[in-house]
Amino acid sequence: MVVIKKFSSANNFRMKKLLIVATLFIILINANDVKPFSLLDYFEGEYYAYTESRLSSDSINLGMCYMTESAVSIKDVVGESIKVYNFEPISALDELNARLIKTEQVEGATIFYAYSHLVDRSVNVFGTKCNIQIVYYDDYSIIGWPMILGSF
Repeated sequence: MVVIKKFSSANNFRMKKLLIVATLFIILINANDVKPFSLLDYFEGEYYAYTESRLSSDSINLGMCYMTESAVSIKDVVGESIKVYNFEPISALDELNARLIKTEQVEGATIFYAYSHLVDRSVNVFGTKCNIQIVYYDDYSIIGWPMILGSF
């Protein structure tokens, strides 16, 4: 004999409510595990990270720290750059799943502007969102997000 138990609409509502609460709980637990984007996850080279400290509501001091020698938390980083030797910029764009926005020639260097969904910050360049900049010289490239904030 097979017994079929019917659920009332009140039971269905409770089950849906429990499922929604459980799903939100799982999302909240995993939200803290999201690792911030870092160029170090993709490339090796001379690495710099930039941190932001507000001196007042009108003034921002963009400080540069060498991450291997500093105890700066990756959560405090507002930009990075990395100098990579013997590296093609197109390889970097592919590695970062970035869409090329524009290129330009400046004093012996080719500058690439691109956008990648991997980086959550962006700036407006040439009227378009941009968050990856690559400066290519014959023997090295500098890759930065959202822009290369130091000299190149």
